Amino acid sequence: MTYLDRLNSFNKWLHTHYLSGNATLLFYRLLALFNEAGWPKSIQVDNFRLMGMIDTRTERVAILARDALVETGLVRYEKGKKKSPNAYFLMDCTQQKVSVSDSETVSEKGSEKCSHIKTKTKTNSPLYPPQGETGFGDDLQAAFESWLAYKGEKRQAYKPTGLKTLIGQIQRNAREHGEAAVADLIRDCMASNWQGIIWRQLKQTSAGQPQSEQPKRIYDPETGGWR
Repeated sequence: MTYLDRLNSFNKWLHTHYLSGNATLLFYRLLALFNEAGWPKSIQVDNFRLMGMIDTRTERVAILARDALVETGLVRYEKGKKKSPNAYFLMDCTQQKVSVSDSETVSEKGSEKCSHIKTKTKTNSPLYPPQGETGFGDDLQAAFESWLAYKGEKRQAYKPTGLKTLIGQIQRNAREHGEAAVADLIRDCMASNWQGIIWRQLKQTSAGQPQSEQPKRIYDPETGGWR
């Protein structure tokens, strides 16, 4: 099962189930870690790193997000011992059968089964590019993924064309105003419960005080990269 297969399966699951924004973001980040590690049976993640994955300074918030994933059967974890972080396992949601009555699929993995997933119509699920494809720094990538999770909660998930446009907007504004300012704006828009990212706020902010004290990555137009 490929990275995109797992993303598509999870996105279909989100169409019919509720998951908090933090839990959704955590699952995306765990998928990325498994992908980077070459899909081992499990990965070890301590709670401090777990907090960083969803951009929180509160351990309880990270644990609640982790517990939500465990309760839904999307992941399993084994508590670590001294100097050994907790181990995380991805559940297998690929072995499913179609019900004659309502065309829903159900995993037959026993305690590791997935909840019902509707399969009446095949749809193109939005893709969530990993950091290597977006070119964003760590903080901006975290804000970007948080925004996708936020829109998913509102049942306003991006289609591939809209997602490509969003990434282009973020890249252009990051080059002009800096990644820290764009990341802060995205989080402000979520906190204000806005439907979209209000890009004009960046121009208003740049005319006054900067949004963030964080050092900005500099875009080099000659190489087309960041430094």
